[in-house]
Formats: sequence, structure tokens, C-alpha cells
Amino acid sequence: MKYQARVAKMFKERENKESEFEICIGKVISPPPALQISIYNGEVILYPEQLYMNDRLFDDHIRDFKIGGKLESIKIDSTTSTGKAGEGPHSHTHSTIEGSGEYKASGKITNTDTLKVGDFVKVTPVENGQIWIVDFKIRKIGVK
Repeated sequence: MKYQARVAKMFKERENKESEFEICIGKVISPPPALQISIYNGEVILYPEQLYMNDRLFDDHIRDFKIGGKLESIKIDSTTSTGKAGEGPHSHTHSTIEGSGEYKASGKITNTDTLKVGDFVKVTPVENGQIWIVDFKIRKIGVK
């Protein structure tokens, strides 16, 4: 084989091969933990052993949070009732508390929901379509 033919063959072998799979929209047909997703208008079904899912989509995902800001206004009306205190039941009425100021809070947020049947998701193929990543939930504009 001539040198030029060998070089041409080498370049041809290194060309990007078109994958039959691409990033696409999937539709949930079975929710987690036995997640199944339909892609390509139902022509292909992705099963749990093929799927990796964004951690934020799990129903047990926990995030720490901190929040702070300006409290524009607050109004609290308070009436408390108590049981026996001395002679018979009675209640105490407190005045209204109003004000403004700063606030700070921190804590944990735990997801209590996950994907449901009929949800649309962005799915990305890896390893020649053998594994798929469920990136995030999406929805069609104008559809609720």
C-alpha cells in the first residue's frame, strides 16, 4: 500500500463516527425507584439499570440553606387560652406586635417529591447509548 493511501486510511479511521443516539426529551412512564423513560416517541424504553439521575430529582435529596434579607413588615395578633390558672379557665389578650427589620434563617430542605408519570426530562446518552443521564425535568412552553 502506498504511503498516501495508508495516511488517508488512518485519517478515515479517526473521523468522528455519528452516534445513533443524541441528547433528547424523554417521557417518564414509570416513576422512581423503578424509573422507566420513553424516548424517540416511544420507540426506545430506558430501564433503571441504564439510568443515572441528577441527585436533585430524588425524593430524599437534602440541601442546606441560609437565607437573609429585609423584613418589610410584620403584624402579629395574639390571643392565648390556658387551662385552669387559679379560679377557672381564662384567656389573655396581647396587643398587636408590628415592625420591620432584618431576618436570618438557616436549615435543611428535603425534597418530598420526585418524577411522576407523564413528566418530561432531558436525557443525555453516554457510552454509545448504553447509559443515560436524566439531567432535569422540563416542560413544554404554554402547557401546564
